[in-house]
Amino acid sequence: RLCVPEITFLDAFLSLQFDGRDGEKNSELKFTAGDALVEWAEAHRYLGCSHSNQINSNRLNSHYQTFRGVSILKTIDADAWANRVARGKERVEDSANSHPNSEENGNDPVSSWTSTEFFYDWTFASPYAGTIHCPSNEHKHNSARNNNRQIWKSLPQSHIPFHLLQDTSQPILLFDDIMLYEDDLHDNGEVSLNVKLRVMPTCWYILQRLFVRVDYVCIKCREVRICCSFEDVPIASGVDGLQKQKTQSTQQNFGKIAKSNTIYRDVTWREAAWEELGELGLPKDPKLWRDENGGNNALSQNPLAALLMKLPLVPLPNDLPAYSCVEV
Repeated sequence: RLCVPEITFLDAFLSLQFDGRDGEKNSELKFTAGDALVEWAEAHRYLGCSHSNQINSNRLNSHYQTFRGVSILKTIDADAWANRVARGKERVEDSANSHPNSEENGNDPVSSWTSTEFFYDWTFASPYAGTIHCPSNEHKHNSARNNNRQIWKSLPQSHIPFHLLQDTSQPILLFDDIMLYEDDLHDNGEVSLNVKLRVMPTCWYILQRLFVRVDYVCIKCREVRICCSFEDVPIASGVDGLQKQKTQSTQQNFGKIAKSNTIYRDVTWREAAWEELGELGLPKDPKLWRDENGGNNALSQNPLAALLMKLPLVPLPNDLPAYSCVEV
């Protein structure tokens, strides 16, 4: 049995629709809490199955396995609490043996000590990277399952024109920040999934961020960047992902074109175990890993975002390319 986050905004969503060509239905790119949680829940079907090449040992907790980034973590005091529960059960069993009629009267003192271990990913670390409906491509795959992940075409490098996003001469026509779900993880940390939208005269840009903090256990950050320009624009060649933010404004090494009728997506997953933070030169105080600003700045770098960029990259699932595109 799975539980949903304490605060889930099922009515909140971000949807972008594109006019169909030659009488086709409109294409749609959307982000919803429901789709994110369904993709998270489906991954549990494969936990413990050794036949899939997408299942790997979870380096944050070697006792468990992970499938598409979904795994079952333990809190820092989980073992101590499990020992306490075991000792409590022993005392109750001894008491039950000395009073054999208690169970006949409908009172089973042993069953009252229920397990406190969660057999699901209680951090809600969904591998969700958006939902896309593209009628021109859906009929080729004859399926709309898994949020149409198969529609995205893998690319060797990022095609997002970050230099357009850095152009301060262009005004931001529309900005919005949509929270999809959040939870305090039973006072053991926090998880949040939100989507930010920016529309400029030259392009539109989406940043989805999943942030997971399990105090004294791990930090996770999964970001999905999606962009589409309104005209064909050149992009820098030989530079990957966010490195363009540092190079495109100073280098004019443009060798590829970002097409106006194509949506480009970059996906990055970063994470670190808590004991690794010191080696990475990152703080180990949980207070410094809290988003005090609530993520309301217009895609600007707040202190938490700067820390998250320093976390090491981790491999993505086989069906989730780091760089991809889809024509609409």
